Amino acid sequence: MPFEMLKKDISVQAESIPVGAGAGRKVLVGINIKSTFTEDETADYEWEIIKKSDGSKIPVEYLGHATKEKGKITIPGENERLMYASFSMPEDDVLVRFVINEDGTSPEEKYLGNNVFEAEIKYVESIFEYDEYDIPYNVLSRDFSFNLSKRPSVADLGFARGEWSGNITGEFRIIIDPRDGLFRKYSEQNNPPVNEVRRSRVERNPIVNFTIERRDFGDDPEGRKWLDINPSTPVVKNGRLFSEGYIQGWDVYECGFEDCELCPHKVLRTAPFNEVTKDLTFNVYVYNGMKNIPSKSFRNEIENNRVDSLNKKMYWESEPYNFNVIRWMCRLDSNGKEYGWTPVDGKYQRTFKQQNSGDIQIKINSPMEIEYMQAREAARQGINRKDLYDKAVFPTDIDLQRFEYPIKSGYYFNPAGKYSFTVETVTYKPVPSDTQEHKDIVNALINSFNYETDLMYINDYREAVNIKGELLPERGNTFSTRPGILTAQDNKGINGIELVTVLDRNSDESRYTKKVEEVYHEHISGGNTHEYWKMVMEGYAESNTLSSRDNYKYREYVKPGQKMYKITETTEVDIIINKDNINTFTHAHMPDGEYYIKVWMDNVDLGSSSHAYSSLGTLSGVMLDEMYITVKGSMYDD
Repeated sequence: MPFEMLKKDISVQAESIPVGAGAGRKVLVGINIKSTFTEDETADYEWEIIKKSDGSKIPVEYLGHATKEKGKITIPGENERLMYASFSMPEDDVLVRFVINEDGTSPEEKYLGNNVFEAEIKYVESIFEYDEYDIPYNVLSRDFSFNLSKRPSVADLGFARGEWSGNITGEFRIIIDPRDGLFRKYSEQNNPPVNEVRRSRVERNPIVNFTIERRDFGDDPEGRKWLDINPSTPVVKNGRLFSEGYIQGWDVYECGFEDCELCPHKVLRTAPFNEVTKDLTFNVYVYNGMKNIPSKSFRNEIENNRVDSLNKKMYWESEPYNFNVIRWMCRLDSNGKEYGWTPVDGKYQRTFKQQNSGDIQIKINSPMEIEYMQAREAARQGINRKDLYDKAVFPTDIDLQRFEYPIKSGYYFNPAGKYSFTVETVTYKPVPSDTQEHKDIVNALINSFNYETDLMYINDYREAVNIKGELLPERGNTFSTRPGILTAQDNKGINGIELVTVLDRNSDESRYTKKVEEVYHEHISGGNTHEYWKMVMEGYAESNTLSSRDNYKYREYVKPGQKMYKITETTEVDIIINKDNINTFTHAHMPDGEYYIKVWMDNVDLGSSSHAYSSLGTLSGVMLDEMYITVKGSMYDD
């Protein structure tokens, strides 16, 4: 009955199942359960996987949409589910049976012929082995010598019915694949032709010898023919050694029938050796044509790049500086011993790259809450001493104390606050001069500073202005708000007062420091090479590639006559609001209501920079300070 003609049916069919397997080989049986029900249906299922000879169960791992030997499984409407059974092949045939919804009642089905899957997996007595070998980055060739398999192949004729006539003969042949271009200098030991006297059981396990040459993989540094590939991905070639063979002997016997004119009978009996299939994978690792250390070796990000984070750490890949390298290559004998060391120049200049970084530490040295605390506490306690109202006049009215920061218009309310940041950059240059990268980061952060408020002030000409000194538009008997923003570049406010003061290297040279360290090196094996060179060359712990030396014996060395410096620069910057605490008076006609003061550092567009850190994109700004002022009444009320 065709599947498409069945309605409300669950069926089982093989997804994957081998016909046979050798002992110990991993077997994966795949079952595909399909449903034509329009709704999700849950049904009982059960696996049965046993040896054919005695019906005993074998250990099985169940995978897929259900992971138990039996239970329930839900099949989505008009969909399918996959289930797998994985086991190691025993030395026996295996019977596999899978059944779902066996009685056809849950869900109800009319046709149950497709609810059962049965199969038999034949045991094939062969020897399968697999080995994988690396030809490390610094090895030109590698010699091999080993037994074909871990156990001998056996051919057994058993007992003759009569007597063996003559010797038992035969051969054990090893076939290499491919025949050319891989197994160089191939030879065998301990594999003579079979010629045994009355010996019907013969064993063979010859020694094979061959050499794997790097040049056969397309990479020939000695011949100045280099592959240009990803060094983390080896050139892979697969080879196979497989055997076939047999023994034979003439069995001469009497049949036992009287008057047999054909006696004695002579029968040629044959028996095969266990076939050996030895799959070999050779991974030749190549480091020739890479102009740059892979970018994945370095971080390219900004840590804590959030508006609520005062501390941010920039990581970016340094600008590239080319330098020449050499490497040492050798050969390996069959015991893994290195010999024949040969210096080989790299095809390209190696590029010095390193992890540049910028550590930004922002501090709120004296927030507005602290700056205005003395005056606010004095007002809260009803104290009228003028010296306590150093930066602002807060009312002592009891009914106004419910507000966090109440003021009456017309009194002075001086901008205040102290903020700072420190920038430490680490960069790598072939000259020890001050770096433009550091200078530009510092300047960008200075220029990102903003102080904004919508409070209304009065200037010396008795005009209504904002904090920046810009005239406010009239609105009847009062004025409309117009927020004013002060920055490091546009730092003057009411009456031309300098309200934002920046203290940096320009005001005090001691705010900038620089430390220069030469990145020294030696080109000989085992020489003294600075860690910063090692961080951009393969084969060192500093570059997180020590495994290349340990596993692949690959290490690079810098040719003499080339210099590099690690430059650590630090700049400390203070930003002070109204450093002289000059009184700035609010306008007496400022309407009642809530006003704000905000201090923040804006986003910095690193992407527009010509420096290597442009790949970081945007450096997030940060909210430094915030205060809300409640205006209730004016000075004329007092």
